Amino acid sequence: MTMKDICYFDEPINRIGSGSYKWDTEGESGKRIPMGVADTDFHCPPQVIRAVCEKAKFGIYAYHEFPEERFRNAVAGWYRRRYGITLEKEAICHAQGIMTGALWMLILALTNPGDGLIIQEPVYHNFRTITENMGRKVLSNNLIFKDGRYEIDWKDLEDKVNNPTTRMLLICNPHNPVGRVWTKEELSRLCKICEKNHVVIISDEMHGDIVYKGHIHTPVFSIPGAEKFSIVMSGPGKTFNLSGFYSAYVVIRDPFMRIAYEKVYHQFHFDHNFMGTEALITAYNECEDYVEQQNQYFAENIRITKEFLKENIPELHIIEPEGGYLLWMDCRELGLPQTELLELFAQWGVKLNDGSMYGEGGNGFLRVNIATQRKVLLQALECIKNGYSQWKKSI
Repeated sequence: MTMKDICYFDEPINRIGSGSYKWDTEGESGKRIPMGVADTDFHCPPQVIRAVCEKAKFGIYAYHEFPEERFRNAVAGWYRRRYGITLEKEAICHAQGIMTGALWMLILALTNPGDGLIIQEPVYHNFRTITENMGRKVLSNNLIFKDGRYEIDWKDLEDKVNNPTTRMLLICNPHNPVGRVWTKEELSRLCKICEKNHVVIISDEMHGDIVYKGHIHTPVFSIPGAEKFSIVMSGPGKTFNLSGFYSAYVVIRDPFMRIAYEKVYHQFHFDHNFMGTEALITAYNECEDYVEQQNQYFAENIRITKEFLKENIPELHIIEPEGGYLLWMDCRELGLPQTELLELFAQWGVKLNDGSMYGEGGNGFLRVNIATQRKVLLQALECIKNGYSQWKKSI
């Protein structure tokens, strides 16, 4: 398939009974439409399917040598073509997933128990969970919601970076769940603050390939001078729906930080998923058209969702996403406690993510995954509309 036809993403796929966490667990095997878990309902690119099947046909699934050169060449080629960045091959290090591997290893390698780590809530909940579980102190530089858009609280950030116990800043770009794509100017300002105070920046850029018109994803290590104190965690999981392979990487351009990471990596005897590695290499080498077509499909799903809610449920407001396929929905005008809010949508037949799990600023919000076939999206929106109509009559 050459990805000339966007209808590829309209292909109906029944994931119920496949062991899908999204459909079989969150969706209770068809009882509800799951729109929380962050994966897509699309087949990954045909080239990836073929490559993985060829590996599987061999029939021996024993230990495999890690194809370091092919792996690094694929990642470096992706950054060169998509972002115009020339990466030193040695800066690209393997990770067995981002939350399951890269983040905790970086925290272990570069900080000590009791050190302060800054996060920007509302943010992906595992930033806080992993930090606390490793005995580090969470310092929350809460984002400011202003005029329908989230911004960094610069004064608070400077105060927290100036704290002598602060060692690391964790950022998410594009931001999960609020959908911001940090501009080059914002990242430059952030880097200056951290450099002055010798604070390392770890940037989760798993959604970096999914950016919409008018916005540009800037890898943090590409900011001049930032290569000395910044690290990017990324992979093909969100872009190509390969999350179950747990095949990812970190880009560490500073040799001393890279040595520290590799020491932890080898200390815990990490290996690689050879199927996932082959999927990553194939996706990055052959499947760029897939990304462009998929992003168009996401953008149209977002437009449909926003217009539908505006017309039918004006109390619900979608925060305009600049990147990613996860929508941040403001439900505060419904006037419901968070637990009732989440349960109400479940009663209407749709499972969403609880906004409060992303931090205090998430109260009154829900996270909505629109990465599904348009027919499924419209079905879910109709469920919400009908449920809302019945609820309004009952109050």
